[in-house]
Amino acid sequence: MKKKLNYSLIAILVLAVAVIVETILLVNGALTKVPKNQNGEEILVSLKDGTNISVDDIYKKMKSSYGLNTILDEIDKKILTSEYADKKNDVDTYANNVLNNLKANYKSDEEMLEALQNYGYNSVDDYLEIVKTSQYTNYASIDYAKTLIKDDEIKKYYNEKYHADITGEHILVKPASTSKEDQDKAKKKAEEVIKAINADVKKGTSLQEAFRKYKDDKTVTYQNLGTFNYKEMDEAFSKAAYALKNNEMSSSPVKSSFGYHIILKTAEETKKSLEDAKEEIKEDLAEEKLTEDTTLQAKAMIALREKYDFKINDADIKQYYQRYINRQVNTK
Repeated sequence: MKKKLNYSLIAILVLAVAVIVETILLVNGALTKVPKNQNGEEILVSLKDGTNISVDDIYKKMKSSYGLNTILDEIDKKILTSEYADKKNDVDTYANNVLNNLKANYKSDEEMLEALQNYGYNSVDDYLEIVKTSQYTNYASIDYAKTLIKDDEIKKYYNEKYHADITGEHILVKPASTSKEDQDKAKKKAEEVIKAINADVKKGTSLQEAFRKYKDDKTVTYQNLGTFNYKEMDEAFSKAAYALKNNEMSSSPVKSSFGYHIILKTAEETKKSLEDAKEEIKEDLAEEKLTEDTTLQAKAMIALREKYDFKINDADIKQYYQRYINRQVNTK
């Protein structure tokens, strides 16, 4: 048998709760009546001389100073993470690598956070959000730049700049300083190494074996480079390496920004067909276009916003946005 509810008791309890809540709100100022000006706007701050600052005053100030940037930050983040949802894991990995590299420069997380705060970041998470957004924006910029590439550009790049990978080794002689004397000493040392290797080969030692004798020589730096591409190395180094035949060593020292190299080219892969290399070439050309034209990143984001039907309903902010994009696309 169900118990009969005591409605009088319930009414008293409800009234008591309401009184308690109202008391709490009054203590915290939630029910305090905010004065209003003649236009009906709430006055946030006032002075005895009659100066008033209303909610609308603050809104207008923030809208003109920070409103557009705040809107674009939030909208662009939403658009980019939606457009490149399949890149999330890559972006997270990239951001973590950036953070780990940053940590290596500081003795503690506290010291790193202090440095970030000096640059305007409130927290590590704030910093990582900027890093992630930057990487997403890079994807958008590359994709936009690709739409500007013509077939004849791809063909020209393939014929003049596209190279197959090669494998090789090198011995580097680093100058002690940038002085002419130290540079000359390094070059002379490299020349002596070349002579010594050639002498070993004449005695019957294979070129690779003679070259690798310098693995443990502390006066030089030996390195097996494995597989690499032309664009990955110093221009002077790549030019010299690609000019060699397979299993051929440079006959004179190759000067780069690192010092003097003796290069041994061990193999060269077959160059891909134009069709197979097309996407890779488009990536390279897109990077070149972004370097040459700094407005492309802004144009990429404008195009993405249009794709997502980005609309501004506030007349003032709409005007600010138009000025903003005009500056962005007309500045190189």
